[in-house]
Amino acid sequence: MASSRVPVPVTLLQMCTDSNEIRQLHARFVVSGLITRRVNAGRLIASYMACGEIVEALSLFQRIPYPDVFAYNTIIRGLTLTNHPHDSLLLYSVLLQGNITPDNYTYTYVLKACSRLIAVSEGRQLHAQIIKAGKKPDCYIHGSMINMYVNSGETGSAERVLAEFSEDNVLAKNSLITGYMNQGEVNSSRQLFENMSTRDSASWSAMITGYTRNGMHKEALVVFQKMIGSKIPINESTLVSALSACAHSGALDQGRWIHVYINKKWDKISINLATSLIDMYARCGCIEFGYEVFQSMPKKDVVTWGVIINGFATNGPVEKCFQLLDKMVAQGTQPNEVIFVVILTACSHAGLVDLGWLYFNQMYSLYNIRPLVQHYGCMVDLLSRAGRLADAEELISTMVEEPNAIIWGTLLAGCRIHKDLRLGEYAFEKLVKLEPYSGERFKLVSGLFADRGEQERVHKLRKEIRDRNLEITQGLSLIEVDGEFHEFGASDIDHRRYQEIYSVF
Repeated sequence: MASSRVPVPVTLLQMCTDSNEIRQLHARFVVSGLITRRVNAGRLIASYMACGEIVEALSLFQRIPYPDVFAYNTIIRGLTLTNHPHDSLLLYSVLLQGNITPDNYTYTYVLKACSRLIAVSEGRQLHAQIIKAGKKPDCYIHGSMINMYVNSGETGSAERVLAEFSEDNVLAKNSLITGYMNQGEVNSSRQLFENMSTRDSASWSAMITGYTRNGMHKEALVVFQKMIGSKIPINESTLVSALSACAHSGALDQGRWIHVYINKKWDKISINLATSLIDMYARCGCIEFGYEVFQSMPKKDVVTWGVIINGFATNGPVEKCFQLLDKMVAQGTQPNEVIFVVILTACSHAGLVDLGWLYFNQMYSLYNIRPLVQHYGCMVDLLSRAGRLADAEELISTMVEEPNAIIWGTLLAGCRIHKDLRLGEYAFEKLVKLEPYSGERFKLVSGLFADRGEQERVHKLRKEIRDRNLEITQGLSLIEVDGEFHEFGASDIDHRRYQEIYSVF
C-alpha cells in the first residue's frame, strides 16, 4: 500500500518565504524526482511567484513537458499581479492552443489582466468564451467581469452583467460602486450602496474612497462615522481614505480619533497607514504630531520622507526640510523627483535663492534626475519672488520641454510683484495662447497695468473678461468647528452666520 505522507521537501516549500531557500528546495525536487509530478512543479512556480522571482517561475514553467491548468493559472495570476498583464493574455492564448480547458480561476485572473490593461475588446471576447463554455460564473468571475467593464468606462455593460446574475453578489456590487465612483457617477454609487441588503467592509471602503477621490471629503467622513456605528470591521484601506478626507477638510479632531483607534486596534502600523497619519497632521497644521509619528516608525519609504519634508516646507521651520533630506540620504534612501519639488518649493517660500540653485544642480549631478517642468516651475517661482526676473526668463529659455501655462503664469505673477511691464506682457502673450479662456490670467495682467497707472488698458482687459465670459476661479476654504464643517469663499455672504463672522473684523 502506497504511503500517503507528504514528502518533506513539499512540506518545507509551503513554509518558505525566501527565494534562496526555494532554490535549494528546487534542487532537492530535481534530485529526488519530485519535480516530475506536475502538481509539485506548480507548487514551485507558485512559491517563486510569491517571492517576485518571475524569471525563475517562467523558466520552470517552460521546462514542464505538459503543464496543467493549475500551472497555467499560477503563472497567469503571478504575471497579472506583478504588473505584466499583457503577458498574462499571451499565455492565456497559449493555453487555449494547447487544448487545455480553462477553469473559473483562469477566467478570474485573465479578466483582471484585461481590467488592468483597459482591454475591453479582449474582455468582451473572454465574456463570450465563458458563455460559450457553459460555465456558471462564480462570485469572483462575476466581480472581475464587472470590474473589467467599469475600469473601461463601460458601466452600462457592467450593469447588464449584474442584472443577469441571480444571486446577491456583494463582491460584484462593490466593483460596480468603485466603477461608478471612478467615472464620477457619485449618485449612482450612493443609490447602489443604499439599496444593498448586505454590505461588507469593502462596500463601505468603496464609498469612503470614492467620495475622497471625487473631492467630497465631508461626505466621506459622514459615511466613515456611519460605518463605525454599524460595527463593521474597519480595514487599512478605509482608514487611509478617511485620513485623506480629514487631511483635505482640516478635520483634525476626527483625524486624532482615528489615530487613537489605530493605536488601540493595531499592534503594528504599516508604512502606508503611518504615512497617511503624518500627512493628515501636516495638512491640519499640526506638524509636531506628524513628526512624532514619523520618528516612531522603524521603517520609512521615500513617500514617507516626502510627506514629512513637505509638512515642514508648508508649516516650518523650513531648515528642517534640508536636515531631513540629508538624513534620508545618509540612511540609504535616494530622493526622487517629488522630493526635489518639495525641496525647491521650500527654498522658494523661504527666499533661499542660492540654496535653490544648489539643489537644482545637484538633482542631475548627484542623483541623475533630469529636471522636469515642475522643477523648472519651482525655480522660476523662486527667482521671480526674489526679483531676479531676467534669470527666470533665461532659465525658461533653456528648458527642453515646452514651457506650460504654470511656468508663464508664475513669471507673470513675479512681474506683477516687481512691476516689470515688458516681461509681464511677454508672459501674458504666451499664456493667452495656452489658456485662451482663463480669466485668471487677464485679471492678473490687468493688476499689473493698474499698478503702472494704465487705467485705459485695465478697463479694456476687464471688459474682455466680461464680454467673453472668461472663467475666474473663486478660492474656497473648509474648516471644522465642533464636529461641523463650514465652507467659505471670497466675499461669501451665504453662510447662515455671516453677520456674526463679519462683525469680528
